[in-house]
Amino acid sequence: MHPEKQNLKQIQALLLALVVLAFPFCAWLVYQQNQPRLEMANMLACVYGFGLYAVFFSPWLPIPGRKLVSPSQRLQESVIIWFWVTYITHLTWEFGWLVFHDAIVNGKDASWTYIWWAYIDGGDYRYAEFGSTLVGMEILSVINGIVGMLGLFFWYKKPCKQNLAILLFMATAVVHLYATSLYYLTEILEGFPNVNTESIFDIGVKFIIANSPWLVMPCLVLKWGGKTLTEEPSGSLAQ
Repeated sequence: MHPEKQNLKQIQALLLALVVLAFPFCAWLVYQQNQPRLEMANMLACVYGFGLYAVFFSPWLPIPGRKLVSPSQRLQESVIIWFWVTYITHLTWEFGWLVFHDAIVNGKDASWTYIWWAYIDGGDYRYAEFGSTLVGMEILSVINGIVGMLGLFFWYKKPCKQNLAILLFMATAVVHLYATSLYYLTEILEGFPNVNTESIFDIGVKFIIANSPWLVMPCLVLKWGGKTLTEEPSGSLAQ
């Protein structure tokens, strides 16, 4: 691996570690150090919401040795790290919520449920319920995760099927745009019954910013996928 690419991978790994470790760290502060629950959830939302954007757009940082990296290549690097983050999220956080919903809701004060309650507290109380619309969106997300992981398998392990992988990625992007738009619109049209609108932080950071990558990044995926399918030969794309 070229040194400049290694530097990028190290930066991405550091940023991802910061986001991931923020969850158990905030849970430790709440349950072991008796820190205020909502304040820790706010801190976690900041790290998560802004940290993810830092990860996704890290390929655009002015890293030494990367001046000759083209915008197209940087875009590909951005969407590839997005694929890993979003598909793993679907198959862990969202799948876990679907399977363990009752235990999560009834175990609000249990440390293992904090990764969900940190968002429910002020972010969106729909996750404390089990409404059919939200359940349907989360089932779509889990299916998206499975389809996306299949795409990543083709992308890295089956060079002759990279065009198929791109089509799968683009399909998941369409589902992301639909599900996330529905997620926002249903809450907005109902007058924000599940989000604390009295707190700019809750509605601005937890509800809007923390979920916004699922609107922003799919648009970039569709742009990248369309451009790549028409310009690049299959089998020469994976990093």
